[in-house]
Amino acid sequence: MPTIYTLEESNVTISGGQQLSGITQGDGSHLVGATITLDNNDWVAVEVDDSDDTSFGDSDNSQSLDAGSDPSITYNGATFADGLRVEAEYALTVQDPDGNIYTLIGFNINEPGVTSFATVEGLAFIGGVGEFPPIGVPLTVLSNAEGPNNPYVDHASPPCFTRGCQIDTINGRMCVEHLSEGAWVRTADNGFQRIRWINSREFTKEKLRSNAKLYPVRIVAGALGEGQPERDLLVSRQHRLLVKSKIAKRMFGQGEVLVAAIRLIDLPGVFVDETVDFVEYFHLLFDRHEIVFAEGAPTESLFTGPEALKSISTASKAEILTIFPELEELNYSPEPARFIPTGSRQKRLVVRHMKNGTPCLTSTAIP
Repeated sequence: MPTIYTLEESNVTISGGQQLSGITQGDGSHLVGATITLDNNDWVAVEVDDSDDTSFGDSDNSQSLDAGSDPSITYNGATFADGLRVEAEYALTVQDPDGNIYTLIGFNINEPGVTSFATVEGLAFIGGVGEFPPIGVPLTVLSNAEGPNNPYVDHASPPCFTRGCQIDTINGRMCVEHLSEGAWVRTADNGFQRIRWINSREFTKEKLRSNAKLYPVRIVAGALGEGQPERDLLVSRQHRLLVKSKIAKRMFGQGEVLVAAIRLIDLPGVFVDETVDFVEYFHLLFDRHEIVFAEGAPTESLFTGPEALKSISTASKAEILTIFPELEELNYSPEPARFIPTGSRQKRLVVRHMKNGTPCLTSTAIP
């Protein structure tokens, strides 16, 4: 059940008296050259039931509102029944005064008997994780596209550690905020490796409350196995940890795989920690994807796959591409440090560990 973040039309101001809907222009072309101002930060999380694919697109009969246990949802002050089709009517490329580029999607609830593109109810945000467009400044519409098809984006921080997390280094354990480029960090496969790039991003209480997917996952000491981790470990939702077990071997043909923290929350002692009122996330990048040790537990460094690059700020991406220009090559395919199962298979792996009472990290070798 994907989630898309939308801003209702009542929270958007468009120059020239324009509106998001366009009865004769369902492609958004009537907005090119106009400015759109997002009046507030009241992004609405809309759950979508999409059994057909992993993208939010136009004219897709498989996309429908999922109101949970309620028979309807309220959007823009109107009530919409659970199960109504939702669409991405058009895409708008917008630019803020600082030159940053964002993509906004005309979000449409397809009401029976109503011309679909006449009822664009809001703007859906597709783009860098945590990088919502700025509020209260004019965004110039540079171009439009009809019938967009955008991969669902999990709006959480990319794989990263929180301030205070202790990382194994050549000088012993150090808090991640005390590390810098050039520091030597212990890895599972390649001895001590030098940090090539490190960066951080802060999220205030207000930002966390406006986007719950930015809250970190807390892995309580010992939740993954005996002494794993040794202290509570807080990481972003998509940060992957090593799972080492015979169950993984049976499911994937290899005893060690990487699983996102958010997939581990069915385990006792693993949960999204919404009690924090401030988070600073740190990204560590090496010459290759590595298994490093945080609070004694094996976990990943930043993986420079396509989704990870989408999920960081434009400035950070530019820095990384300066160091690793090959990442822009169309045929470049980075190698993960361990096999990464699909999200659904990660979940099944955790369920099997739960049923068998087997720790996710065993201390014995897996044949």
